[in-house]
Amino acid sequence: MFAPPSPASTPARAAFAVRLGRLAAPALLALALLLPLGLGWALVGPARPWRDELAGAAGLLGFAALLWSFVLSGRFRLISDRLGMDRTMRWHRAIGVAVAVLLLLLHPFLYSLPDGPAFARPDDLRRAGSLGLSGWALVSGMLAWLLLGLLTVTALARDMLPFRYEAWRAAHGLLALAVAGLGLHHALEAGRYSVAPALAWAWAGLTALAGLSLLWVWLLRPLALARRPWRIAALAPAAERIWELALEPVGHAGLRFKPGQFVWLKLDTGPFGRREHPFSIASAPGEARLRFLVKEAGDFTARIGALPIGARAYVDGPHGALVAEGRPEPGIAFLCGGVGVAPALSLIRAEVQRPAPRPMLLLYGNRHAGQMLAREELERLAAAGRLEFVPVLGEPPPGWTGETGQLDAALIARRCAGAASAGWLFVLCGPPPMLRAARRALRALGVPEARILEERFSYG
Repeated sequence: MFAPPSPASTPARAAFAVRLGRLAAPALLALALLLPLGLGWALVGPARPWRDELAGAAGLLGFAALLWSFVLSGRFRLISDRLGMDRTMRWHRAIGVAVAVLLLLLHPFLYSLPDGPAFARPDDLRRAGSLGLSGWALVSGMLAWLLLGLLTVTALARDMLPFRYEAWRAAHGLLALAVAGLGLHHALEAGRYSVAPALAWAWAGLTALAGLSLLWVWLLRPLALARRPWRIAALAPAAERIWELALEPVGHAGLRFKPGQFVWLKLDTGPFGRREHPFSIASAPGEARLRFLVKEAGDFTARIGALPIGARAYVDGPHGALVAEGRPEPGIAFLCGGVGVAPALSLIRAEVQRPAPRPMLLLYGNRHAGQMLAREELERLAAAGRLEFVPVLGEPPPGWTGETGQLDAALIARRCAGAASAGWLFVLCGPPPMLRAARRALRALGVPEARILEERFSYG
């Protein structure tokens, strides 16, 4: 436990609010997951043997986790803007696999009570002495169990399947919806606790919420995107295998966003197209165009340079909690790797436009100089005293006098010790291994979690 800060300490109050938010979010989610179990235990009795109570609890908790995982995957800004999209999606994965799947697949094997008409007593309305598996309840339970296993295998082996990500995602959603529908029937027909009307209504409401989440993703959000189209206004090489993409609005005022946020882009396809990818916004608010830095990779970005100028695009966002706006810290330090500098550029470009910009430090790692982005702009800002710019190269050219190697603990300690002791905000953008190393280095410098911002697009 920690004590509330004194009212006179603005940075301490902000840090306390961040910590409180990070504690409140998992607490609320845990409460939502435990609500059906609490209703069942409060409204239905008497208790059965401990193995059967454990089996029932596993079914209740697992089904609740399955239904809430729909909501976590729906990109609802009410959730993701407070937690960060990376944390939201990791929770979706953890709850869907580690909680829902494990409990639901195990729960039928935990029962010890007998089942069948010969064991059912007319006066045992609460099913304390036998299981209540009627014919159709047994069928729905078995089908849900089998489809859940298929859903789990295809999710864990996604990268090994011979399907495009878009096809897998559609199939994943349909399988999950089928499991939810069959699970609802099984819970209402065979579930002992679901004889309580309050719990039956809770299951119906949660299943409807799960279905509405998919409806939002597949129909309502694309309809909203169709009313606000964009066009590709410019596309040019920005560094080795990295392109700068610029979009401009068609018939609307554009996008209101905060520096550091990102969007999902649909490029050269319709609003209902399944091919979409997350990209950080590199431009500052107020610019006429949205700018992005896109690295050629193994997916559709390998063909990014062939996109036609003038092609339609659709922007889903903004999303993300990598936001320094309104933060009380006296300075900002950016630890970036490769194309991960994109959100830092948005933050830097916005900060220098402020009447009283904060001091900034950018540690920017790349393998070689040809991969550096916005180098001239960053060097101009450094020459003007607006930014301390520290490029780091793993393979430096002859005559290079700057930092070499990786953004490791020694370099971060040498360059960031002053910022850490001065209470600066740290913004981390880059590949997951770099992020993990940077976090360890910052913890060694005594930087609290409340002063570290990070968002990644890899959720494993």
